[in-house]
Amino acid sequence: MNQSAIELWSRYKKESDLTHDHYEAWAFGNSPEMADELLAHVLNGEKTGTSSLHMLYELDLEEEKMPEVGNYSVLLDGKEQAQAVICTKVVDILPYSQISEVHGYLEGEGDRSLNYWRHVHQPFFEQELKKYDLTFSEDMLIVYELFEVVFEK
Repeated sequence: MNQSAIELWSRYKKESDLTHDHYEAWAFGNSPEMADELLAHVLNGEKTGTSSLHMLYELDLEEEKMPEVGNYSVLLDGKEQAQAVICTKVVDILPYSQISEVHGYLEGEGDRSLNYWRHVHQPFFEQELKKYDLTFSEDMLIVYELFEVVFEK
């Protein structure tokens, strides 16, 4: 486990009187630059949502658990240093074609429009699927999480 995540979680746990150690540590995106960029949107309050491909959980391709309401995550920056703790508040599963303007806005990226969301997410999802010889379609289910920052470094 990442030492900075353990330390940040310990500080949060002590300040919030939590008694469990149920959390995951991860960074947004697929590069250090993307991790830093998206984390900055979270820390300035623009990004309160994130999305992923349901199929990757369903087929256990990424070896990650399906997000659930109440889950905690320690967010890492591009250097894998813990910067914040978030708590998942809502989990929606819906087809890519039904992602709404609100979802796009809550992701906090670019101009926060649905068009921008589609412009960056479809290629990202295609790249993720390509690793498994899978093909993207607009019928694919998306796991959309709404989260709240509960602690910052």
